[in-house]
Parts: sequence; structure tokens; C-alpha cells
Amino acid sequence: MSSPGHILIVGDDPDFVAIYRDIFEKQGLQVTVAHSADDGTEALETLGPQLDVVLLDQKLQGRGGPDSGLDLITRAESLAPFAKTIVVTGYATAEAIERAFQLGVYDYIVKNGAFAARIRAKVRNAIEVTSERRLAALAREGIIAELRSTWSQVRIESDRNRKGKLLEELVKLLFRATPGFERVTTQLDNKVEEIDIVVENRANDGPWKNDGTACLRGECKNWSKPCGSAEYRNFHDKLTTKYQRARTGFFFAPGGFTSEFHEARSEHAANETLVIPVDAADLERWIEADDRVSVLGELHQRAAFATKG
Repeated sequence: MSSPGHILIVGDDPDFVAIYRDIFEKQGLQVTVAHSADDGTEALETLGPQLDVVLLDQKLQGRGGPDSGLDLITRAESLAPFAKTIVVTGYATAEAIERAFQLGVYDYIVKNGAFAARIRAKVRNAIEVTSERRLAALAREGIIAELRSTWSQVRIESDRNRKGKLLEELVKLLFRATPGFERVTTQLDNKVEEIDIVVENRANDGPWKNDGTACLRGECKNWSKPCGSAEYRNFHDKLTTKYQRARTGFFFAPGGFTSEFHEARSEHAANETLVIPVDAADLERWIEADDRVSVLGELHQRAAFATKG
């Protein structure tokens, strides 16, 4: 589960496969490609439990060929128990659409119009669903092991896009493992900005009950160097534009923070917004804590009163 999203693409059109790969690898997702039904079946048999999304081309034998991609839907359902299957095609018919949904497909996308934007959104939503299902299947010991595994991958991953995606996955898992903060959404796009993490504040105790914000916001910067005042000011500005419903934010930076970051934060001490810095040591403590709500409370107190961690 510690992968931030593993996609199997089954398609015989090399141009479209290249487009898929580019789209999703830039998002930090892991991509496996199969160019035929046989290769797709082999990949499903090998990788099934690891997969989050299966993208199937409806026709795997060219424009005039049969809808052989649809034949893989049932196999994907049985061999990839957590994955959501999405059919993509440039040759949609009413019969093919009806058959795909009868077989249990999650979604069906036609290659036209704003195709790239639509498929990014559909895959993102599907991964959210599979992530919820995987987490629900884990016992407490499994969640702790998953957190540790993901944190380990964050620290050793060399690919920039994948490293950032892993950090988002870690933060999402941490909130979902913390009572009162289980409702988490990642990578929202409101056409003005992309939002890393949004958490519904459902806590019944501690500072969160009286925090006055319906949602908490998270920003992830998985840099090797510390984040400075420019990063702080950019995040602070984002918190002031959400109708006062998300004025508390967590700034996750395993690389740490410069003194200029903290100085810029102190300039806004009289404002209603609160930025809570979270570095690598804070993440370690949160991961290992028996009482994660208490750790969040300590982080909130430290940020509000500018005390040292």
C-alpha cells in the first residue's frame, strides 16, 4: 500500500500510452504498461494486489478490431481486488458503454475534448477510493507498519515527483490514523491553485474543537533544503482566501525551516491564520505516537505560542 498510486495501462496505441505515462509519472505515480490483452493478463496476475487503477483501451487491435479490452474487465476485478478499472476509447458505442458497466467498470472515458484533464481527475478520484479501501483493511499494527514503510520511502526516493507524492501519501495516512481527522482529500484543483491536503476538522477535544475552522489545510514541500520566508508567505496567503473556513494550515517540510521562515510567521501573530510547521522530527514523533491527537495538540500549541519543539 505504500506506493502512492500504481497504474496499469493496457493499450496498443503507443502514442496514447506515451501520453498516459507522461501524465501520471509527472504526478509521481507508478506506471506499468502492457501492449496486448495477453500482456495485460500477465501484469494483472503478477501485480494485481498492488494496483490502484487499471486503464483499459477498449480496442486492443486497432480501429477496426473487436472490443477486446472489455474482456479484461472481469479479470481485473478478480485479480486486482483494490483497483478501479477505467475504459478509455476513441470509438465509443452505446453497446460498448452498456457492456462495460455491466461488467463492473468504474468509469468510461472517450478520447476527445479536454481528455488529459478528465483522465487526471478520474484517476485521482479512483486512487482516493482504493486508498480508503486499503486503509480500512489494515489493523492497527498494519497501519503503523504502513506509516513506517512510507516514511522510509520518502527519505530514500530520488525521483522528485514520486518523492513529493510519497510525502502527500504519508501525511494523508497520518491524518486518517488520527481520530477526528480521518476525512482527508488530496490534490484538489479549483482552477486557481492546486491544494495538497484538505482535512475535515471533526475533533471533539483539544485546541481543535475551538479552533473555529471547518477544514485544515496541508502543504507538502519535500525539499532537501529548508523552506524559507517566500514559501511561508505563499502558504499564508492561501489560508486567507477560503472564507475563514481553512485558516489553520500544516506546512510539512522534512528538510526543515530557515530562521527567516519563523520570522515571517511571527509577523502574522496577530492574524487569525495559523501556520503549523512540521519537520522530519515532528513526523517521526507523530508516526510512532500511541496518542496521535496529543501530538497534534502539542504541534498546535507550539505554533500558537512560538515555543520550541
